[in-house]
Amino acid sequence: MKKLRYTAAVMCLSLLLGVIAPHALAAEAPELSSAKSALIGDMSSGRILYSAGAYTRSEPASITKMMTLLLAAEAAEAGEVSLDDMVTASKDCRFDLTDDSSTAHINAGETMSLKDLMYCAALVSANEACNIIAEHVSGSVEKFIGRMNSRAEELGCSGTHFMNTHGLPDKDQYTTARDLFVIACEAMRHPAFAEVVGTASCTVPATNIKDERRLSSSNALINKNSVYTDQYLYEGAVGIKTGHTDAAGYCLVGAVQRDGMNLITVVLGASGDDENRKYFDSFGDTVKLLDWCFENYSYRSVVEEGYAAAVQPVLIDGKRGELPLCCAEEINALVPNDLDVSALQKTVTLNEDTLSAVPGEGAELGSVSFADGDGNAYGTVKLVAAGEIKYEEPAEAGPESAGISDQQKIAIVLVCALFVLVVFTVGLALVRRNRAARAARSRKKAALRGGGKR
Repeated sequence: MKKLRYTAAVMCLSLLLGVIAPHALAAEAPELSSAKSALIGDMSSGRILYSAGAYTRSEPASITKMMTLLLAAEAAEAGEVSLDDMVTASKDCRFDLTDDSSTAHINAGETMSLKDLMYCAALVSANEACNIIAEHVSGSVEKFIGRMNSRAEELGCSGTHFMNTHGLPDKDQYTTARDLFVIACEAMRHPAFAEVVGTASCTVPATNIKDERRLSSSNALINKNSVYTDQYLYEGAVGIKTGHTDAAGYCLVGAVQRDGMNLITVVLGASGDDENRKYFDSFGDTVKLLDWCFENYSYRSVVEEGYAAAVQPVLIDGKRGELPLCCAEEINALVPNDLDVSALQKTVTLNEDTLSAVPGEGAELGSVSFADGDGNAYGTVKLVAAGEIKYEEPAEAGPESAGISDQQKIAIVLVCALFVLVVFTVGLALVRRNRAARAARSRKKAALRGGGKR
């Protein structure tokens, strides 16, 4: 009985390990303090590494300014405007602002460059700067807001809607952590955007109305002199934007580039110590997300250049064979530290099913993608011809058997069958003969025994 119980226990343990084995080394989720929505992802691939409430609608507060700055950067790249354009604030630039909203104190009639307006919007979250940018890029704030929503839709942000350029509360203005991640990934690819959101402090030159302005970023990840204290300065941080209203809570979209990683974080609806300013969970939870990622993920080689990933069928001069195909370049990706790269699944796409001519060395013949068992993609590379074609070995045959016709093959089969039949017939005759001989001997012996009795 003890042996049976031991066996049963071993079987149960084996089954349990079989169930949990693929995730046995998976990192535990980070413990956040108060964020209602949180997310960390890889900017390079767009892959989300951890999220909580990623699709929950939230008020974006001044995180809204990311879209405003993105559209300004894109308009400059498209040649619609120039970052050096000198822009004059209209008399209506403050039309939708409250008295206590964040500002760079830009007045109607004041002129500064478009790039300096972007610095005002990014560093000190100047709401009037956003309206001035909108009027310059699109001709009116209303048209610019329409452009904001169109761009969000183009990016696949199905949970986002904008009603203003700056983020002051509006019941019809909302977003999600996932959508902000998408916007941030796109925005950080534009140099002008990345420059302004990654600047800790700068000086805006004197204008026609005011002396120079000294701007200091509210982002404590990059600025030790931030209004949110110096305790959240983070190595490798390069942006992006803070936000806060009573309705939205404390919000932050962050960006960190370190150890080959390009990380984007989103924290929405967090708490903060307004009175004593000892903690702000928008930053605290962001730091927890970043620390968790650096502890459990690394940027490393997934596939080496020259890795033999597939073969290309060939049929040349009537001979079948296979041509080795190798990866044209190395794949580096952000992956879990416990990922077994040798177990990644391959998806091969060939340009042609079968080749009829020998391709040149290095000719591109397809592509291969690599993903893990959970469907996380780690990259796609070209497949190129590498090495010599390996032809199928012909069947060994003597000189007489070369070029045997179908009729000859049938004749050989019939001869073999006849031979088997003859062997079988002769064998059967021998068996019968032996049986008859044994029977005769038995009768003779019986007759002799009978004669002795008389």
